[in-house]
Amino acid sequence: MKTRVLKTAVGLAAVLGGLLVASPAQATDGLVSARVYSGSSGGGGIAQAYLDFTSRTRVVHSNVTVRDVCPDDNLPVRAYIKVVLINGTTQTRYVGADTNGCGPDGINLGDFVTTGSAPIAKAGVRVCVYNPTRDLKCAEAFRDNPYA
Repeated sequence: MKTRVLKTAVGLAAVLGGLLVASPAQATDGLVSARVYSGSSGGGGIAQAYLDFTSRTRVVHSNVTVRDVCPDDNLPVRAYIKVVLINGTTQTRYVGADTNGCGPDGINLGDFVTTGSAPIAKAGVRVCVYNPTRDLKCAEAFRDNPYA
């Protein structure tokens, strides 16, 4: 009797354990967020997006947002989407900026699809605080492509 109960419990645990294991797409799709600081005051910016890898060579960046973070440093914030291909090549695309000063919501820049010329190893966002002549400081964050 004890042996049968033990075997049943072990079998049930194995089945439940198999249900709890996430597929690679679930493990790597999701929100990605990068934060840059413009100085010691805590100002800067945030860019984020929801990533959906659909194949080895395609990723969708959904609801890409950029937000200028207070205290106000009078520096706009730029957002980029970025992919790194398996061969080491990077593709960076400027998608918009928050030039309205700091606020709680930022700007939703929309959805963007990237199709790589080779398999995509990882994708993410890049955020930069800038002045009219150049990017001053940048930060980026990525998620791995489960299909690569």
